[in-house]
Formats: sequence, structure tokens, C-alpha cells
Amino acid sequence: PTVDRAAELPGLPDVPQYVVKPKLGADSVGLRFATAAEARAELEAAAEGSLLVQPRIEFRHEVSFYFVDHDFQYALYAPAPERRWVLEPYAASAEDLEFARRFIAWNTLDHGIQRVDACRTADGALLLVELEDLNPYLSLDRVGEDVREAFVARLKTSIASLPR
Repeated sequence: PTVDRAAELPGLPDVPQYVVKPKLGADSVGLRFATAAEARAELEAAAEGSLLVQPRIEFRHEVSFYFVDHDFQYALYAPAPERRWVLEPYAASAEDLEFARRFIAWNTLDHGIQRVDACRTADGALLLVELEDLNPYLSLDRVGEDVREAFVARLKTSIASLPR
């Protein structure tokens, strides 16, 4: 769950810490951890809708699903939460892709690259962390050559299909 207004904070689970981050941010720039009182104060001081607040939860790992237009390309995950930038290829299940595609369908981007970032909870569920379509880091150095080439080919097709 995510809120962007102080009045919505009571709708979040009661946890020791919350994640506060800019709505129009990327790559965890500006991300910080705060108590409920600190999160409320930050939301009240910020321009309305400019910050997001989420409960900080324990999770098994983070996973990212990469799409071009609405077509799934590959997935990567960080098996160790404390090393979130050390990514490995991830074999996405049908249920994983169903989860990610819900957010791709919800987004209004018809062309381009989208990345759905999620965390896997202790009970195995996926929770959305963010939907990145502004400047997603692709981590193409973490996938095999065949996946890289397929991604580039699909991106070229997407660009070629844009109206001129």
C-alpha cells in the first residue's frame, strides 16, 4: 500500500518505519526511512502529491520485470535484500507475470520501456514497490547475450512503430 497525503496515513499498516520517497524520483534518490510522525510531517510540509509513503516491510527479495510496450522481456532479482543492486536472472512464473502485467495494463504508456519493481514477502506474495517508466535502469549486463539481443530488437520494433 502507498499513500501520498497525510490524511491517508491511517490506512497504512502500523509498522515501526515507513519509506518516504519522491513521487517523481528514480533509482532510490531521495528515499529515506521515517517514523509515522516523521512521515506525516514530511507529507504535510511537501507539495501535495509530491511524496509517497509506504510501510517498510521485511521481504525475501526484490524482483524487477522488464517490458517493452506491453511485452515481457526478462526479469532480474536481488536474492539478498541487503545487496539490492546485485542482480541475477529470475525465472518468472505465470503468477509473477500476471502480477506485473496488471500494472503495465494500468499504466498509460503505449510505447517504451517499463519496469515493474516488486518485493516478495515472507509468505510468498508479491507487493508493488514501483512502476518505473521514466528512466528505468535496464541491467542488461546481468542477462545473457540472447536476452540482450532480443530486448534490443524488440525496442527497435517499438521505436519503428511510432507515428512519424
